[in-house]
Order: sequence, then C-alpha cells, then structure tokens
Amino acid sequence: MNAIIIEQTQDDVKLAFEVHQNAAINRLRLARAKVSSLAIDAIPNTQIAVKFNFKSKPLDAPPNILRLEITFRMVGIQDVEAGDAERALMPVAGKPEQVVSVECAFDVDYTLREGFDVTPEHVKAFKDGNAIFNAWPYFREFLQNNLQRMGLPVLTAPFLRLQPKPGATSGPKNKVGVKFKNSRSNPPGNIC
Repeated sequence: MNAIIIEQTQDDVKLAFEVHQNAAINRLRLARAKVSSLAIDAIPNTQIAVKFNFKSKPLDAPPNILRLEITFRMVGIQDVEAGDAERALMPVAGKPEQVVSVECAFDVDYTLREGFDVTPEHVKAFKDGNAIFNAWPYFREFLQNNLQRMGLPVLTAPFLRLQPKPGATSGPKNKVGVKFKNSRSNPPGNIC
C-alpha cells in the first residue's frame, strides 16, 4: 500500500521543527466521531476504492498551550472501474455508492516551552505537518477497530510521511486512494 505524503516548503519545515523542539504532547482526546456502513449483505462483492482525507485547525487554548483539532476521514465507495455486474448495483444517479465511512477528530494539546513565542506562521506550518503526523497512529487504530466492528475486512491505513517540498508554495497533499476487495468468502483480515 502506498504512503500518504505531506510535502512542505523548506521554510515551513524549519518553522514546524522550531515548534517540535519547543513543544510536547500533553493531551490527545477523541473529540467526535462518526462511522457508517451498508448492511453486510448489501455490500457489493467487488473492489472498494478507499480515500483518506485530513485537515487541521488551531483552537483557543490557555497560555503556553497549542491546541489543535486534527480531523481524519476514510470513505470507501464501489470501485468506478467495476464490471457491468457491479454497475447494476450503483444508485440511479450513476454515482458509485458509499459503502463505508469512518471519521474522527482529535483535540491535541501541546505544552510549549516557557519563553517560546509561537507565531501564526509556526502554528500553520506545525498543524499542516507534524501535528497530523503525530495523530495519525490514533486514527489508524480507530479505523481498524471500527472496520472490524462493522464486519468489514481490516484495512491498515498507509504510512504517513513528511518530506520537504522543493520549490515555493502549496499546502499539504491530504488525499490518497487505495483499493481493497470485499469478499465475504475471505477470512476477516484479508485484503485482496
């Protein structure tokens, strides 16, 4: 499975690193969550295209605390490249049907080192890279647990990598697509 890559400019990497050197995770809590899936007998026996999204935003916090909300989403839809038999299962509008959705948001508090003045530029660089990276393992665990509880094949979310971006501007890449085959004849945990 491919990795999800967050690219940041050299300047953003430098700013994020300054926060990283002057902060420590103090608290991480699940702020909200939503999961849904079709009934197990209504899920088509075909490949499901999976897409991941994430975003982050700063929240109000006490002094010397950087509080961020990190939101993750995984949606699985019928593969649009499916054969004619599977297309017959698509809704009337012709769009693939959403089979599964797992969403959650974590509030993460970072305690800032005394005397470190965090700027809006620091916050933007850190929230768009390191903060997402720090919360990603919690989302992966949440995703796996909920897929299993819904009776769906376990899907291990891809690795998340941070890397410097050559050149100037542009935000992080926050989408990736992967496919797995839902086959009720396979034992749980197998991904085709």
